[in-house]
Amino acid sequence: MAGLQETEKRVGLMNAQFLAYLEKHRIYELFYEIATQLAIQKPDDHLVFMKQYLKLAAKRLDVPKIVLIAPPNFDKLALAKVLQEELGVCPLTLKDLRNACCQDDVNICHCEESEDLALAMRKILESGSLHECGWLLIDLPRTRNEAKIFQRVGIIPSHVIHLIVSSEFENWENFCKDNCCQQFHASSKASKNSKNKLYLKNLQGLREAYNNLLVEVEVGIRTIDELGKDCAKLTKIKKHSGAPSLFRILLIGSRGSGCTTLGIYLAERFNLVHIDYDYIEEQARLQKNSVGEMLRLFEYKWGRRSKPEIRIRIVEKHIVQYECLKRGWVLTGYPKTVEDFKLLDLNPTPPNRVIFVKVNSDICRERLLNRRYNVFTGSKHNLSNEDRVDTDNQELGVHPNDYRLIVERDIQEHEEHVIDMMQYAGESAVKIDGNGDEKETREKVESCLMRSIPPWVSRVPRPPPEIDPMDIEFEIDDDLDSIISNDVHVHEPTYTFV
Repeated sequence: MAGLQETEKRVGLMNAQFLAYLEKHRIYELFYEIATQLAIQKPDDHLVFMKQYLKLAAKRLDVPKIVLIAPPNFDKLALAKVLQEELGVCPLTLKDLRNACCQDDVNICHCEESEDLALAMRKILESGSLHECGWLLIDLPRTRNEAKIFQRVGIIPSHVIHLIVSSEFENWENFCKDNCCQQFHASSKASKNSKNKLYLKNLQGLREAYNNLLVEVEVGIRTIDELGKDCAKLTKIKKHSGAPSLFRILLIGSRGSGCTTLGIYLAERFNLVHIDYDYIEEQARLQKNSVGEMLRLFEYKWGRRSKPEIRIRIVEKHIVQYECLKRGWVLTGYPKTVEDFKLLDLNPTPPNRVIFVKVNSDICRERLLNRRYNVFTGSKHNLSNEDRVDTDNQELGVHPNDYRLIVERDIQEHEEHVIDMMQYAGESAVKIDGNGDEKETREKVESCLMRSIPPWVSRVPRPPPEIDPMDIEFEIDDDLDSIISNDVHVHEPTYTFV
């Protein structure tokens, strides 16, 4: 029985490691894309189709394919221009597809127009001109049935942006001239016109057709440029394809920012393993081994922190444990420096969620200096105005790490390294304002975690693979003789991809 349990534990450990690899290289998303295209195009030779499609699929994973849904009087072309500058997508309107139909001598009938538009869009995509830049459909599809026709021929967007324009226009007239809602405001009084009625009639059907890809954006009072940049950021968050995934959360913040309390809450909320570096380092320092001796040597003899190589050994010992690999983890108090961050990324299971909790240093200092612990029960108290009645309680004491000298050192150390860590993390990290109350901060962090896991961004630059000259049997610039290649393998059919 014990042997069976050990085997199950070993298999679970292997599966968790494989899952991290598949998640890192986005294997699930890759094969989801291939399976979708196979179901749509139904090629005669599916193996050859997949072989040819693999060359293109890796690039297509990050290519934006957007459908824009907005009220009829909204300036969608201006917004499309901003998205084109931000993302490089090619905007296509109803007029462009109608012209493509006319150029192909397609007889457009009103009842068959949707089919003709979808086929025209398909032909544009099969030409390959939009494979690398992506596309943006404006005013298309117009109805639920038309959306189904587009999906049936293989035109599947990565994001469907629905712009929600508020009905409160009292203060919009005095806003700047390039406000993105000014044109809509000018015609808001004519909300009963036929275009607006038709839009509202078809809106629910479009939302149902693209339910799993829908991104709602509240326009508010902002300019076209501001709205376009916000929409461009949202398109970089890919929708989840149903692949299994585990949270490996990294909470980075100064002492007193509430990261430890937040980590405990997230561990309970999502059934994760909470790892607090300060605690596990103290446990490692008390052990009689090489790591413990090095920690004691650095602290007592030299009076400074241990080297990054020692700190990462302490962290790795915990994150590779069975429970962490099975359930996921949330790490607080680490990394201390950008070197720690880089070493953590080299681990087989690096963090897939990096959240910086930004709190004013004065607030952190006040929280730590006013913190007291009950020497008998270990309960935590704060000597704020609300808890002033506890100041005379002789059972409250100051933790050794909360002395002013240590607090100032820790806050200064974080401020010296946090900018470098943010620059290193780049777009793979999320910054949260933690100056508000605890509930507000929790909601912000949960909102980030509820989104789909972003595409893997390698934070550690890797050198290009070295090519052994002995492996090259011919010059790269030489053309391969077609007669030789025909003798080597059977001619394969050539497929065009949407």
